[in-house]
Amino acid sequence: MEKNKPSTVLVVEDDPGARDIAVQMLKFTGFNVIEAIDAQSGLEQFRQNPDIDLVFSDVIMPGGTSRIEMAKEMLAQKPHIPILLATGYSAKAEALLNKAAQSNNIGVVAKPYDINKIPKLISAMIRNAQD
Repeated sequence: MEKNKPSTVLVVEDDPGARDIAVQMLKFTGFNVIEAIDAQSGLEQFRQNPDIDLVFSDVIMPGGTSRIEMAKEMLAQKPHIPILLATGYSAKAEALLNKAAQSNNIGVVAKPYDINKIPKLISAMIRNAQD
């Protein structure tokens, strides 16, 4: 990544309101943002945009491809890509997240997340992946 070039974050979120909040928060704090409404479109955007520095995704969403499957496929294509997963559900998601979080470059945050902390966390994850 070039110095002073804004990092690019792929936001994958099915809820339009939550997606808009995440996108606006990240744009306001200086990130380039690419949006996707489900795991399938997230994978398509990921393949089409090699400059993505981090994926920020909801965990539980409708559709054929789960977020965990999406994350695994992204990691298979780009092993060091940091992925930040957000969840508002505890029981079912916890088991999935514990499995996914065994990877060093996967982080997990609970919804509702603190919009003041997420940009800092994302920046730190991107820096760690580049080291």
